[in-house]
Amino acid sequence: MKNRLIFSVTEDARHCDWSLPGTALSAPEQSDFWRIMADDGYYMDMTFRSSKQTGSVKTDGGVTVITYDKLTSDTGRTIGAKLTLYITEKEDGITFGADIDNRGSMRLNEFQYPYVSFDQMAAKRQDDVLYLPEGMGERIVNPWSALETAHTEYMSSDNHEIKSCVLYPHHASMAWMGIQSGKYFFYIARQDDRPRVCCLLNAISPRGCRKKMLASAICHYPFVKKGEKLSVPPVFVSMFEGDWTNASDLYGAFARKTFFVPHAPCDWVQNMTGWQRVILRHQFGEIFFRYDDLPRLYSEGKKYGLDTLLVFGWWKGRFDNGYPVYETDDELGGEQALKNAISEVKRLGGNVILYNNGILIDKKTDFYKNHHEVSAKIDIDGNEYVHNYRFENDGTILRNYGYKSFVEACQATDIWYKIMENNARMKLALGADSIFFDQVGGKICLCFNREHKHGDRPDDELFYRRENLKNLRALLGKNQALGTECTSDATAGFVDYIHGCETGNYVRSNKFENTDRLFPALFRRTFPEVIMSNRFVHDCRTHWKDELNFAFVFGNRFDVAIYRCRAGISAIPAYARHLGRLLAIKERYKVFFYDRQAAFVCDDKLTVPKGVVYAEYKNGGKKLFALSNGTSKAVRVNVMGQTVTVPAHDVLCVECQ
Repeated sequence: MKNRLIFSVTEDARHCDWSLPGTALSAPEQSDFWRIMADDGYYMDMTFRSSKQTGSVKTDGGVTVITYDKLTSDTGRTIGAKLTLYITEKEDGITFGADIDNRGSMRLNEFQYPYVSFDQMAAKRQDDVLYLPEGMGERIVNPWSALETAHTEYMSSDNHEIKSCVLYPHHASMAWMGIQSGKYFFYIARQDDRPRVCCLLNAISPRGCRKKMLASAICHYPFVKKGEKLSVPPVFVSMFEGDWTNASDLYGAFARKTFFVPHAPCDWVQNMTGWQRVILRHQFGEIFFRYDDLPRLYSEGKKYGLDTLLVFGWWKGRFDNGYPVYETDDELGGEQALKNAISEVKRLGGNVILYNNGILIDKKTDFYKNHHEVSAKIDIDGNEYVHNYRFENDGTILRNYGYKSFVEACQATDIWYKIMENNARMKLALGADSIFFDQVGGKICLCFNREHKHGDRPDDELFYRRENLKNLRALLGKNQALGTECTSDATAGFVDYIHGCETGNYVRSNKFENTDRLFPALFRRTFPEVIMSNRFVHDCRTHWKDELNFAFVFGNRFDVAIYRCRAGISAIPAYARHLGRLLAIKERYKVFFYDRQAAFVCDDKLTVPKGVVYAEYKNGGKKLFALSNGTSKAVRVNVMGQTVTVPAHDVLCVECQ
């Protein structure tokens, strides 16, 4: 794909221009192409932008080098920081690299680079479409208008611009995004072979502004202190004739060449239909199940095609209590009873996953009292991140005032990895088929404890998180698995499965027709080998059937969590029957849904009515189209020359050569 986007910079290196020959695409007059945010310990978010600087520009061949020997803020403060930009133009796109040499007294925290802004793209504004890796993916029509919902009303400088931020690796599952404008696709991606925290920024002009602007940028978090010199990961920008699938190919190829090496799941995970997620002892203390109930729960699920149990609240401290200490609970039956129950489920043909939180530390524990100073993350102000959980039964006190407080552990500490390793060994010794470390897959807060292994690089804890997952993998036997929560390409290659919890893993709407913005194909096509579950279909609320159908179409394994994990599947017979029917259909087409050689593809575009979603699978020379109709009337759809009828609130599979 040939890049058609042209970048140019003024002689004083203040402003840039973007153009696309043969189109009306243009950039705002005197636009920035980078911004830096700094702090001096008191003024915490000071802005430096290219339009306030004077630099030198030299071009040699296809490389432009821009140098600034000092930087001046919006408020007129000058610091002795040297910024060198390297802009390399090739046929397929433009790569933006940079060195930051901080000779001043401020810390340079954030670098928005490149900052790409347009006042017009290649098509009409209302027809432009933003593709964003929020969770599994979003497709946002007319971002020039849609981004107005990101207005903070008070907290941000929305009078400058209205910003929409998606943090990588969570909730952004990938470090790229793009905009379809007519026949052209604008693509921007961070090419970091050592994935680190960053932000995908999209912004529009403030309310009431006569001249509309739409901007996209990658926000790096280098935190360059006085005396340091750092390079930021390169960013690749291109605009070509094509669509999001071409961009998916670009990013997927880069990821596979650098940081993403998928782990081949063991057979039982590859063929896993889904699980019943149950809480034995709830957060507030009530016992819903004991260990000896597990074989019965498994057998009930097996009748409808489920083959696995994901067990929460199995330890003495009760669910979301006591982390990171896990001990079997005598009131639930004791250690031997748990071993026996797991063994019986396996004898019946099932699998058991035992829950473990991989992030949180309960502030009431001895571990917190003795080790929080060396293990807990601290924020930019030096305080621990505190999370308050509000799980209650029938009362109102816990609901409104909370019950449990946690801090976050830093993965870049030896003491926390040792805890994770010991917990993993204990669960495997109980006979579990899989260990599951909740939240490790993506949930990240920047850590400013410089005594941790990431040192002065708060954005780099992800490296140690990936190392921890790799080391935990080494503990597993041939048929044992490792799972986590949060969909992210940075961690997905180290685990067998992901408990999905983001956009695309659920519809979470009382109107199934409101799925227009959901676009799970963005992640599924880029990384089709990743196994993940759906989420948040807890009971027979309105449109629960459409939620299950949506998960079916996009190949998610089913997470069955009846009444928020308080009951087994037999508690809602209608739910159980419909799920059983969906799993029977998946079994009929298992070469597409479960086979290692199958892939989620988007080779062929179907024209479907509003309220209908579809996905395409491929295995060898055969294709399968899975469709779901979320409307109250049957609809007719043309699938590769076949006219088929998809019943109301139902699914249909069409196999093609």
